[in-house]
Amino acid sequence: MNDGDKGKACLIGVLIGDVSFDFTSELMAGISNAATDAGVQVMFLLGMQKHSAPSEWEKGQIGGMGNNSVYDYSALTGAEAFIIACGSLTGFSGEGLHQRFLDRFNHLPYVVLQERIKVEKAQTTYIVVDNYRSFNQCIEHLIVEHGYRKIAFVSGPEGHADARERLRAYLDCMQKHDLPVSPEMIAYGDFYEYADDLVDTLLDNNPGLEAIAFANDEMAKAGYRVCGRRGLLVGRDIAITGFDNFSTGRTMVPPLTTVSQDTYRMGRTALEAAVTLLRGHAFEPLEMRTEFINRQSCGCQRVQRCLNQNGESEEPGSLIDSAIAGILESYADSFSQDEREHYTGILGRCLAHLRQIALETPGETLDFASLAVYLEGFIERSKPLMLLLAQTLEEFLLQFLCAPHQTPELKRFAAAISYMQQYLHNREFHRLMEQFDTYRIQSWIAPELTRGLFNQTSEENVYRCVAERLMTAGLRQVYIYLLDAPQRYGSEGLAVIPQKLLMAAYASPTDTVVYSREKMPLIDVQHPIRETPGFSQIYSIMAFSIYSGETQYGILLCEADSSKSMLLQVIGLQLGMLIDFLELRRQEQAISNELEDIREKNEILGFLSAYDQLCGLLNRRGFIEQAIRLNRENIGKTAFCAFMDLDYLKQINDTYGHPEGDFALQGFSGILKSIMAEGDLIGRIGGDEFVCMFLSDDPWCEEHMLLRMRTESERFNETSGKPYMVDASVGIARFTCRQGLEVSSIIAEADKYLYEAKRRRVTFSLRMNTAYWIETAKEGES
Repeated sequence: MNDGDKGKACLIGVLIGDVSFDFTSELMAGISNAATDAGVQVMFLLGMQKHSAPSEWEKGQIGGMGNNSVYDYSALTGAEAFIIACGSLTGFSGEGLHQRFLDRFNHLPYVVLQERIKVEKAQTTYIVVDNYRSFNQCIEHLIVEHGYRKIAFVSGPEGHADARERLRAYLDCMQKHDLPVSPEMIAYGDFYEYADDLVDTLLDNNPGLEAIAFANDEMAKAGYRVCGRRGLLVGRDIAITGFDNFSTGRTMVPPLTTVSQDTYRMGRTALEAAVTLLRGHAFEPLEMRTEFINRQSCGCQRVQRCLNQNGESEEPGSLIDSAIAGILESYADSFSQDEREHYTGILGRCLAHLRQIALETPGETLDFASLAVYLEGFIERSKPLMLLLAQTLEEFLLQFLCAPHQTPELKRFAAAISYMQQYLHNREFHRLMEQFDTYRIQSWIAPELTRGLFNQTSEENVYRCVAERLMTAGLRQVYIYLLDAPQRYGSEGLAVIPQKLLMAAYASPTDTVVYSREKMPLIDVQHPIRETPGFSQIYSIMAFSIYSGETQYGILLCEADSSKSMLLQVIGLQLGMLIDFLELRRQEQAISNELEDIREKNEILGFLSAYDQLCGLLNRRGFIEQAIRLNRENIGKTAFCAFMDLDYLKQINDTYGHPEGDFALQGFSGILKSIMAEGDLIGRIGGDEFVCMFLSDDPWCEEHMLLRMRTESERFNETSGKPYMVDASVGIARFTCRQGLEVSSIIAEADKYLYEAKRRRVTFSLRMNTAYWIETAKEGES
């Protein structure tokens, strides 16, 4: 950071992968909060979710990897340093899996998370966690304390650094105690929650399995689900452990035994490290300590602190103090050593307030209104843990009901605790309802985003509508940046790293600005994203890829909290499909404009005369002229186009001579004239090709025409005295007369059904909403 930058907040880019994990959410929260405290900006470049990835990268399946193209815009962000969460990136495999990716950041300071790298210069460092020691302690606990011998392991991806260390800890501990491990006892997941199939397979292949150790808490959720479906009670019939110590694991039933890594603190430390490197100071590589957290899912039972052990002789204040100590002790079990002091301190101050109320309030009635005001302030400091706290208070209340001696003071304290528990549950209920409403709105926003926009003729109107609709989803800033030309995205990423972008639209709560393509502001290394309007006021923003299939169009930037990240990834994909459609329509319109004159001239001037002399029918030119007129004069009416190919004309010519071929053509022309009404169009447009066009309101018009043709053909063949049959394959297309209809396209459609009929070896083909096939008379008789 040079002197010229002192007045401007620096920007840290954060490259992160799957946003659906608790790990990623807590990491982002740590980075965002630390950035706010440090007065720096962060931009999260969010890549592919693990569960959207294809199962076999080696076969070149791209799948959801288009999300990862967002990383290719790093140089255009204007970020001065980067945090790269290697453990969450999807689509990288093999030893040294991230090195090629990291090489592109060599000119800037960067911090790598969850991967040890060679630190060869002062402007790089890494932060990892001690995956081995505490996880080894977890397996040791299962073996020594519980006597389990048959323990399976659900690992993360084989190429993942954290997964490798946790697997090594499991194998070393099992070997230390001479316990066999067969290949069937190890499954490899992807750290994603829905690992149900893996757990089912482990249980099927390992009868009598006593415990399953999971490489993270997310996959442990699958263990709870599968065991529940099989009637196995976790903590009694089978032990389950995890790794991470996320909030969800603390409130599972029973609470999850796990290894605590402070992901939130990792995020804060990563941001602090990036700022340190940016200021020109070294930051030594860090291995963060982990801690084994023993709860009930492994089979341990929580020791309940007895309430009122000393009976009536104990002072009321001492009884309440004993109760508070029991609540805090039970609550503290849910946290690592680093977290324990903070969270128990908050709760301890709250319980001390309730103690004072219980001791000083006369009578049995508490001032619940004042208590509610106090609890509201308390909840603001402990929002993420309301459900966990309510469960802890419930344990105290159950003990209180069984206590042998209950003083008035203890009763008032219990009443305050009961009110607090109800208050927490009520707040949690309202939080869930708000979350439900948010999801409901988001589920509406996603499909509504592009509604009606596919018919827009103005690209500017499209981007204006998209930006304004996104603002209704609770976003604070929206930016849409486009490549000047779409790029293909393959297994190796974009073929060319983008050197520039065009700013298509910008929206804030007070303004929406949209640019025509000719006037879109240029974004490049000299004029990066951070210099665009309103960006300097943002402390945290998320970037998503705009793509469709394997085609990359640009990026979407939104200022929003991480709870909307998955929705925004879906919106980025929808926006990509919309732009894809607009691009195709723009190309189609350009081609259409160029070919419009040529098409009309080719339809009218491409032939020398209006009638075919041999058959007395319209030729191609005459047929098309009159078909254009028929369509123009009957807008909105239902019409049909039948395309016919005289069967075996070449064989007739080769076997019996061209005069007989002419006879067959004239005979079939007569058949068509006999079945068509006056005013219907009949033409011969090729050697053995005939076409008819006519109006009809008959819902069974196709079938009736084909039956009439079959009847007349049979009558002709019975009376012709010829050694060959005159017959034809037919394709019929139904259409509505309309402005701008291309007659040639209708003929081509009927021609397509004709050749489908020939290919399937049937005589007639017709189409209403779908194609129906009618076999020849001889095939029908057989």
